[in-house]
This record gives sequence, C-alpha cells and structure tokens, in this order.
Amino acid sequence: MISLVIVGDVLTMDPARPRAGAVAVVDGVVAATGEVDEVRRAVPGGTREIRVSGTVVPGFVDSHVHLLWAGRRAARVSLTGATSIAEIQRRIRAHAAAHPGDGWIEADDDLDPWDLAENRLPTAAELEDAAPGRGVLLDRRGHDALAGTTALRRAGITAATPDPPGGRIDRDARGDATGLLVEHPAVALVRAVLPPPSGADRRAWIEAGQRELLAHGITTAMDPAVAVPELAAYADAARDGALRLRVTAMPLGTETTGFAALDRAVTDCGLERADPRMLRRGPTKLFLDGGGSLGTALLSAPWPGTGGYHGNQTLSRDVLLAHCRDAARAGRGAGVHAVGDAAIDLVLDVLSEVDAETPVAGLGFHLIHAYLGPGADAMRHAEALGVRVSAHPALQWDFGAGLIDRLGEERAAAANPLRAWLDAGVEVGGGSDGPGPPMAPLHGMWQARTRRVRGRAEPLGPQHAVTATEALALFTTGAAAITGGPGTGRLRPGDPADLAVLDGDPLATDPDALRDIRVTATIVGGAVVSGDAGEAADGVPWRDFDRDG
Repeated sequence: MISLVIVGDVLTMDPARPRAGAVAVVDGVVAATGEVDEVRRAVPGGTREIRVSGTVVPGFVDSHVHLLWAGRRAARVSLTGATSIAEIQRRIRAHAAAHPGDGWIEADDDLDPWDLAENRLPTAAELEDAAPGRGVLLDRRGHDALAGTTALRRAGITAATPDPPGGRIDRDARGDATGLLVEHPAVALVRAVLPPPSGADRRAWIEAGQRELLAHGITTAMDPAVAVPELAAYADAARDGALRLRVTAMPLGTETTGFAALDRAVTDCGLERADPRMLRRGPTKLFLDGGGSLGTALLSAPWPGTGGYHGNQTLSRDVLLAHCRDAARAGRGAGVHAVGDAAIDLVLDVLSEVDAETPVAGLGFHLIHAYLGPGADAMRHAEALGVRVSAHPALQWDFGAGLIDRLGEERAAAANPLRAWLDAGVEVGGGSDGPGPPMAPLHGMWQARTRRVRGRAEPLGPQHAVTATEALALFTTGAAAITGGPGTGRLRPGDPADLAVLDGDPLATDPDALRDIRVTATIVGGAVVSGDAGEAADGVPWRDFDRDG
C-alpha cells in the first residue's frame, strides 16, 4: 500500500467539507480530508507527509478541449498574433522554405478580418503567392478553412462545383471560389485529397497536447469531435500507458456517419478495452451550426447586413434526431454544437421528442457553447429535460470584440449568459475550446468572473458574471458532470487523487488575482505528472516518492 498525506490549504469542492488542512492519499485514491491530525489517523503510521504552499484544489476538468489538435499545432504554421495578410504570407513562405518539396502546408487560423490590417481574410491567390504549387489549407476554428489555388485545384473545386449539403464554397462576382470554405462539408472536399497523418503522428500529438494541459492543472479532459482514426490513436496510447491525464473521447457523428458506425469503430479499435480510469468513450459529438465569430451560427433573426442570412445548419433535423435517439437508447447521450438561439431551440425540440421514448436526463446529453441569444424558455426547457451546458468563457475573451462588430453592443453583451443558465438551474461545465482560446482554467475562471474581452478595457455584459465559487465549480464539479469521470472534480474519500497545486487562492476576493496565480504541480492518481509539489519533512522530493513508494 502506497500512502501519503498532503498538508496545506485544501479546497475540496465537497459540500460536506469544503475546506481542509490536509488530504490523505492511499493507492491513488483520496482516503480522507480534514484537519491534519484527523487525516493522519486515516493512514498507516510513518506515512510520508508533503507540505505545500499555496492552495490545493481538485485537478481541473475541461469539458471541451481539442487535446489532439493542441498537440498538432507544432507541426503547422503558427499564425498567432499575425496582423496582416502580408505577415501571413511571410510565415507561410518561411515554413515552405524550411520544409521544401510539394507537401501540404497547414495552419490553425484563429484570425478574424478585424485582426488584420486589410480588414479581410486572405484569398486563394494570396495563399498561392506565398507557396506556389503547394497545397495550403488554413483551418478556421475547426469549422471553416481558407484554401490556396493549388489546394482548390487538387480538390477539383471549380466554378461549376456545387455547394455540398450543410456547407458553402464562397465565390466572387464571377462565381469563382475565393478560397473560403464554410463549414465541415465544404472543408471536407479539400481534406479528402490530403494525405492522412500516420498513427505515429497522432500518437505524438496526443502526448504533446496532454503535456500542455497538465501544465495548466488539467487532470481530466473531454476531447470533442474525435474522428475514427483518432479513436484508435487514443486507444493505443491508453493501452501503452502513455496517457497521463484522464480523457473522455467524443466520437464524431456526421450526416453520413451514424451511431452504429461509431459503435463499430470503437469496437474495432479496442477503445473500450483500455483502462477506463484513463480513457472513456463519451457522448457522440454532433455539429449542428456554425460559430458566432464566423458569422455562421444559426439564429432566429438574420445576421445584420447579410440580406436575410440566418446562419448555417450543418446537420439535418432527421439525422440529428436519429443520432440522439440511438445515443439515448444506448445510454450514452450526445453533445451538440449549438451556438445560435435557433440551433439551441432545435436541439431541445429534438431531445423532447427523444425524451418521450427514452428519458434523456443523466445520459450525457449537453449543449455545446449555447451562447448566442438563448432565451428564458430555452433555459427552462433544458432544465426540465436535464440537459447540461458546456460553456467556454475563453471564447468570449477571444472574440467578444468581434461579436460587437457583427451584432452590436447589446446583443454581444448578452452572449455566453452564464449567470442566467445557472440561475435557471441548468448544470454548467466549463471548458476552453482550445487550442486557439487560452486553455488555462484559471483564465476561464477569471473571464467568467470579470467578463473581460480581448482588446477592450470595459467588461462585456458584467451582469452575466459568476461568483468565485461558481467559477471554480465550472472547471471542477460542473465540467466533471459533463465528462462523466467518476469522482473527478472534487476531493472526497473514495475519489481519484487528482489535484492541482496553485501558488494562490482561486477564491480570492479580487478576480484579477487569478491572472497571477500559477499551477506549480499537477497530480493524477497521487502521482506528480507536471511541475513539482515540493518536499517531505525528510527532504525527499515527491517525485522520488512517486517512483519508489
């Protein structure tokens, strides 16, 4: 038996004992919390003690973070901070020179037109000029993409190519493709001709992504939109013991990939034979509409200045219903990307139909994002059905100013109404939707409390701010309810010993203090997996304790 006592200021997220002076760990599980003398009685005599400065909290949980994509960024062109199309071109040219040949060039493009001096996105011709003869594809937040001329040619996209169902090929006045591909079905036309990454590539991305999350104190992550080959990479990593944080993988369902196909894929890759403490199959992930920053979320009222455009519906209602019905029957649930109010209402309408056959509460059904104009009726509907919300404060920080440009101050201020969702009795779990938006839970907690946005001095919609305790719950117990990991997000006897050690108190009165707090160590199952938690009274580092018991 391996046991340890951690002494310090402990926030447990256990209502029966919210704050403690110590926590006991036995064989990777919390054995006791309480005052030091009380905790010592729960472990064998001679158990090593570690005294930490700062505050110990349950390991953070991110209910929506693209872990694999985070690791993938290192292999792509970085466009972070680019301020002009000319700078984008320079970065692509530099990458092309460093990687000669005719291979594809990809980037994660989190830029919006208002971030660039030209106040517009680069065209296919401008991307071609940066890397002539190379396929260039810039992913836009996992929804849209910008493609260069060669990329469009390789995909066979011409003026005569019809828009695919649920997607759109942006065109100029002559009908030629501009390079902007709107939503997954359109982007898939180009992705179909890209050489697929190898299993080793995906494995390396998982390992790189988890290092980044662990450094932020995240011990459980829900990775949404996991395609079939990526499921296999996760299963291999878990079976080999390479996963150091707990992952809930959401298989990606589409218009043509139904629940039965996902079942077969999970079985074939052996995901459910992996250690369930480290890798679990989560709800099905479904994309219903676009994004607020992209101007493609499905709204009940038209987007201003678009001549009546209400947004994009990526998935048909019949397919959405079929996915949700099958998921409910299997007891697995679904997480549906629904940003705009019309998309939110459509999901809840479908789930009401499903609920009449199979009650959906407690099965993992949740709205993803759900931030652009949800009404009081929708919130009451979600609460009555037992549908949760995965909300992402970092998104509002990232493009809140852009929402003002698209929708005006009043409508933008009403976006991401965390206060209203909580007041309606809906369980809300925090996430980052990284990479792109900051992935640190402490940043998300700060934004949820302050409603600050990038490039703006004043808060946006301060009436929707949450309290310090609610902010911490977003990224612990709230997110854990969505990811479904048993006992994660809190420190209670019998729960996994997943902790984050911080150099400050996240419940401090001043929310701006959150911006200065750092994660000094991350512990999963009682073992330090990132940082350094300190030394025992006998001077033995905790890491040595992990190795030799």
